[in-house]
Amino acid sequence: MEHKKIHRAIFWLLLVCFAAGAKAQGKSAAERDWRTDRQKVKIMSYNILDGFDRLRDRDRMSRFAEWIKKQAPDVLALDELCGFTEADLKKLAAAYGHPYVAIVKEEGYPVGITSNAPLEVMEKRVEGYGHGLLHCRAYGMDFLATHLNPSDWRTRKREADNIVAYIKEKNLEKCLVMGDLNAHSPFDAEQMETRLQLMKAMVTSDCERKDSGRNLNNGCFEYSVISTFLAASLHDTGHSYVPGAERYSYPTRILVSTPKGEAVRQQWERLDYILVSDALRPLCVEGMIYHTPETDYLSDHYPVGVTLLIPKK
Repeated sequence: MEHKKIHRAIFWLLLVCFAAGAKAQGKSAAERDWRTDRQKVKIMSYNILDGFDRLRDRDRMSRFAEWIKKQAPDVLALDELCGFTEADLKKLAAAYGHPYVAIVKEEGYPVGITSNAPLEVMEKRVEGYGHGLLHCRAYGMDFLATHLNPSDWRTRKREADNIVAYIKEKNLEKCLVMGDLNAHSPFDAEQMETRLQLMKAMVTSDCERKDSGRNLNNGCFEYSVISTFLAASLHDTGHSYVPGAERYSYPTRILVSTPKGEAVRQQWERLDYILVSDALRPLCVEGMIYHTPETDYLSDHYPVGVTLLIPKK
């Protein structure tokens, strides 16, 4: 009997040690699935709120660069580069270790991409896209950075149709669509339909704009924009990896009017996405929305990310 107790104690001790070792050695899906013929590529997308007040908020810009440097993404898409020139973007990117940059335009609300590997700028489109569509190639993948219309779902739908048509036109098999899409995913409908305070606020906003645009479709949350991408075989990495209760990217605590507790949960929306094509979906191993004390106060949006294991060349 005593021997059985000793054997049982040894068994549980070994089991605990094994679990602790596995936890220490397997910190992420990427590390667990590591293969020598593959390389890990970390990709992020971030709406930076009016270009850090058009580059005037140096403190926020410095904290942003420090946080991005710690996260060490390989490719970063940025929305709301207000006031930025390409030279300004190059200087900011250098602060977090990215020597390669591209910006779609230098007025309004530009989108941009920075990278630690060479970027091949394939196309910059403004016509038909409220804030532009920037297409760059790196790591053997096509990155499409965009920022859809914030005030009218019908305009967003046309922009989404244009992006899908562009992907088909260019025959982009390994592509990612990244950015603030200002739209709700049908995968989030269960959570969204309970957010009556958000619905009320959007009804008020739509009424104030009169005929200038609608974010609600006949008084209801609108899901057709993201559904357009899903129907084109682009896959929602946020839905794949982030639990429903944590699947929001707006608003952050930087908005001083944002309430706490249940009241703020009533305002949560997921507006920021990284969508991947069929060919890239099996290479995805991790997806994130970065809700951290630092990102609470860097922008009004939280950044989103995905990690892929791609074949080494």
